[in-house]
Formats: sequence, structure tokens, C-alpha cells
Amino acid sequence: MPEVSIIVPVYKAEAFLRECVDSILSQTFRDFEVILVDDGSPDRCPAICEEYAGGDSRVSVIHQENQGQAAARNHALAQAKGEWICFVDSDDRIHPQMVELLLHAARDSGAAVSMCRMLESQTLPPDFSLPGTGNYETLTMDEQTLVGLFDGGEYPGWVACAKLIRREIIETHLFCPGRVYEDNEAVCHWICAAGTVARIQRELYFYRTNPGSTTQSGFSPKRLDYLWALERIIRFYTEKGFFRLRERFCGLYAEAAAGCYCRAVADWNRPDIARQVKKDVRRLFGKEGIPLTKPQFEMLLDAMHPKLIRLYWPAEAVVRTLREKGPAELVRKIAGQLRKGDGQ
Repeated sequence: MPEVSIIVPVYKAEAFLRECVDSILSQTFRDFEVILVDDGSPDRCPAICEEYAGGDSRVSVIHQENQGQAAARNHALAQAKGEWICFVDSDDRIHPQMVELLLHAARDSGAAVSMCRMLESQTLPPDFSLPGTGNYETLTMDEQTLVGLFDGGEYPGWVACAKLIRREIIETHLFCPGRVYEDNEAVCHWICAAGTVARIQRELYFYRTNPGSTTQSGFSPKRLDYLWALERIIRFYTEKGFFRLRERFCGLYAEAAAGCYCRAVADWNRPDIARQVKKDVRRLFGKEGIPLTKPQFEMLLDAMHPKLIRLYWPAEAVVRTLREKGPAELVRKIAGQLRKGDGQ
């Protein structure tokens, strides 16, 4: 039985698939299986997958009708034999030592998840595959640590790639089929369930910023799934009592919701989508009572209620004057405005 199962969902990645699989098969750690999931790819990817399966006994292929990355990963998980799971996207590459170093960090620390840094670029630098050490630190997944990861721009903290995860951790919260950004929602559950995470401060995963990929392509209604993922994450951290972390994700949600609403009105001519975004915002921050900071509230008000925002700013100025300088100063300002009016 292989110790590690490496899962690769494959869809429209013909230009990069060989590089991806070759980087996996070149790992210094050898006790692994590779499960390639052809997600109904319309190009030559199915044939390329079969070619690799025929040439290396560690490689197997699942062919399925196009159901999305989440379903592809879940199907592979059901077939995987490894104690540890590693997810790699079909247009990315991994360092020759990535699995070896992540597994050592996990074993040595006793952590159920180990992760490394991601190099995000359109082109692979020539020194990416140079050998090196895998020094790591062990992080306790409490709120303070998670806030530090968020504030430090540790993007790998909330994606499935660039990690080695114990299988039983993943099985506690599988990917939601049919969604994009589904790994952002799942990973927040995994790292909290793990309790501790071993982190290697080396870029061992090459994330190709492909303009044609699902998350890098032009704006589309499908990207509303980002709001879905953020909403689920906000609810999860609310249940955990991680309110500072929740505030960070509320900020992401407010920015994304304002952007989605404006694009739906101005670019798509889709008032139905705009109405749905507004409804979701009211439900999350109104009926469910998730609090917004003042800047987050003002961002949403400005995007979704342009008439109200013109009334809001004068009212806000009145409240601020009362709070900071008292009623007398407010009366003085009003009198001054009245005198200006009389002079016109």
C-alpha cells in the first residue's frame, strides 16, 4: 500500500499536464500513487493520462463526465490507498523534494497537516528544482496563529495544494461538488481539525498563474462561488468563536460582494444576480447578525445603495461632531451653514 496518494484533477490542461506529472514522478520520495482524474476534458488530456498509466504502475486514471474539480477530488479520495493525501493541480509543478520534505515535517512533528510556500508565477524560475533543506516550524491552530497567517499573506493556509494531509482529516469534511473555491471552504475545517500544522518556509509548489484557469479568468457569474465559500468560512469561524478571524473574512466578503454587485449591474446586465447578492448580504449581516466593521458597512452601502450613501455621509458627519465635540459645536456648524445660505 502506498504511503502517499497524489490526486490530480485534469481538465483542459494539455499544454502543461506532462510537466505536472513528470514533476510528480521525479519525486525523491517514491512510495506514492498518482490518481489522475480526467474530468471530461475535451482535449488530449484523457489520452495523455492513459499514456502515463501505461508507463508507470504507480499511476491510475479515473475518467468521468465533467463535474468539476470538487467532484474529481472526491472521487479520487474514495479510491486512494495512501495514509497521506497530496493535491496537485494539472497545470502546476512541484519541487522534486516536496513530498519527502512535507512527509518528514509531518512525521517528525506529529502534525496531521504539513504545508510549504507556493511560488505563484506564469513561468518556472530556473532555480526552482535546486535541492535544499526542509526546516520547519510547528504551528498550533488557535485563533492567534490563524490571524497571523492571514495578516502575513499566507495564502497556502486556505488552499488544498502545497500540503500533505492525513486522510482521516480530509474525510471529516469533503469538497462540495459543483462549486469553485471549494477548497478554501474545506481547508479551514482541516487545519482546525488537525490542531497543529508543520510549516516549511520554502517554495516547493509552483502555482502557475494561468489566465485561462477557473480562478484567473475574466469575471463570470460562476465566481459568485467565492461569496459562497467566504460565507461558509465566516459561519465556521463564528461557531469556533474566532471573531477576529471572522472579521478578516467579513472584509473579504464585503469587498467581493460589492464588486460582484457592481459588475452584475454594469457589465453583465444581470439585475437578477445583483438582487441575489443583495439578498445574501442582508441575510448574513442582517438576519444572522454577523457584525460588520464601519468601513465594511460603508463599502457595501456605497455599492448597493448609491442614493442612501449621499444621505449617510452628512448624517455621519453630524454623529461624528456630536461624539467628538459635543452639541455646541454642532449648533455652531449648522448656524454657519445657515449664514452661508442667507448670503447666496
